[in-house]
Amino acid sequence: MPRRSRWMHLVTGLVAGVTLGVFLKLCLRSGSRTTMEPCPEAARSISDLDPLNLVGLAPNETVQNSNRTLVFVGVMTAEQYLTSRAKAVYETWGQELPGRIAFFSSEVSRAPDLPLIPLKNVDDSYPPQKKSFLMLLYMYEKYGDKFEWFMRADDDVYVRGDKLEEFLRSVDSRKPQFIGQAGRGTGAERDALALDYNENFCMGGPGVLISQETLRRVAPHVKYCLKHLYTTHEDVELGRCVAKFAGVSCTWSYDMQTILHHNGSGELAYTSRLKTREVHRAITLHPVKDHRQMYRIHTYFKVSLHQSRWSNGICEIVGSS
Repeated sequence: MPRRSRWMHLVTGLVAGVTLGVFLKLCLRSGSRTTMEPCPEAARSISDLDPLNLVGLAPNETVQNSNRTLVFVGVMTAEQYLTSRAKAVYETWGQELPGRIAFFSSEVSRAPDLPLIPLKNVDDSYPPQKKSFLMLLYMYEKYGDKFEWFMRADDDVYVRGDKLEEFLRSVDSRKPQFIGQAGRGTGAERDALALDYNENFCMGGPGVLISQETLRRVAPHVKYCLKHLYTTHEDVELGRCVAKFAGVSCTWSYDMQTILHHNGSGELAYTSRLKTREVHRAITLHPVKDHRQMYRIHTYFKVSLHQSRWSNGICEIVGSS
């Protein structure tokens, strides 16, 4: 065999071997060296996702012709919580929203049973500033004209869809709105937060509601805001960005502490008796750290609603007789 031909065979074999090695590395499951799964699913990137299909939204579905376009909820989660907290959210209150829901996590996250958006170049480090801002940008670019309201939520909050709908339909989404439980930090940390005397922020835990107009004004500038962070507090920096580019601050309303409720008991929050005034008045309950409690709370509200409807039906029958 001529020397040139032998070199060509050698190079061809080397290239084929390297290609096969890369293919196997991508396709083999991490838990088994003998089982293979399709490469397209394993290596799927955010660019491959159909945003509308992911959340079950028809191309012609708009705020004018659908009753499920009132609010889009973006839930920030992490890879370690996909099969616990995120799954519990999706299987409970996530099914009863007057809108759609999607979960935002790190680039490497995968969850076939969830409407999951793995954000490019984002990890699960804390604080989740980059994750939060890029989630807003994604929501604006893919769904900005499809919904009246957008909600930033954590995976440890419970949302009552019926009460959320009642509240949002009473507020004008055409105006710049930034709704949440307003905070300014403790006296000791106020200077460190770099807030002026008239500035505040919406505390992230109980949930933050942003009108379509606010998102339209803010989203194109999130990369600027990410480059000009003053603190490590994600909710503080979001509030600063909204104030700068939308010209509004978080709602100064005492009622927000009631309807967007934060329980200071930490891990024990909402683990005991649920038949309380604070629970029944709230639109959101935070924090629900144990995902099993999410199912318990959901069952409680389902039973309470059924009992209320049954009682009202009896009253109507008695009143008409």
